[in-house]
Amino acid sequence: MKKYLIVVAAYTDWRQEFYEKYTRNNNKKYCLKHGFEYIEHNEIKEPFRGSFVWNKFYNIRNMIKDDFLKDGDIVSQIDADMAIVDHSIPFQTSKSFAYAIDSCNTHCLGAYTISINSWSRELIENILSEERYRKLNNKITTGSMGEQSSFWQIFTEQASWYSLAGIQRHSWTPFLLMKNWGWHSCVDEDTVYSLEELYQNVEIFPTTWNVTHIPEEDGNDKFYMIPTQKEATTIRHFAGGRKWQKEYFNENI
Repeated sequence: MKKYLIVVAAYTDWRQEFYEKYTRNNNKKYCLKHGFEYIEHNEIKEPFRGSFVWNKFYNIRNMIKDDFLKDGDIVSQIDADMAIVDHSIPFQTSKSFAYAIDSCNTHCLGAYTISINSWSRELIENILSEERYRKLNNKITTGSMGEQSSFWQIFTEQASWYSLAGIQRHSWTPFLLMKNWGWHSCVDEDTVYSLEELYQNVEIFPTTWNVTHIPEEDGNDKFYMIPTQKEATTIRHFAGGRKWQKEYFNENI
């Protein structure tokens, strides 16, 4: 078994410099501690489907097709706007797929980990399915503020997972308090996985693994529904335009 941590870092502005100065070293130190090989994708000339976000699953699929990733391997993916704060726990799961519901109540795929096996191989193909993409990419649904828009065009691979697992686009009730974490809260003809399959193959990590909001740092946010203690943060996610803070890296470099 081999373990890999992958980051797509292909910014064309100040964020790339920040990543190279702070994030990269922090990630490498984490990998060294837990036996991960660090893989960085930063020379993507043509993003898959026009988005670097799609490239995350797309790159993993290519690594499987090239026989680089084999059954039993662990491949974990984190966004380049994330800081691994707590280095004590390896980012892996005993199931096939794992991620956290973030502070602002989404089944966030900014960070996820996959155990390569037959089920997860099929999951990756389903996430990237061209047939599903063509059918659902332009489908208009109602957003959190009542707006009408394409969920897929905004949330790409995350929207694909929502469809596969039958998750409603938004909930003002925290998913952690909902039945089945929100799985099967919006079942339709495009839902693929049964609840039995989801429970057997998917692990939901604590929100500390994807902290997208800390009030004293980020101010008020109407979507902040799952509070965590700042000192308990495992991964800090500077999503949604939040300030990238070098202080989260200094102790670990």
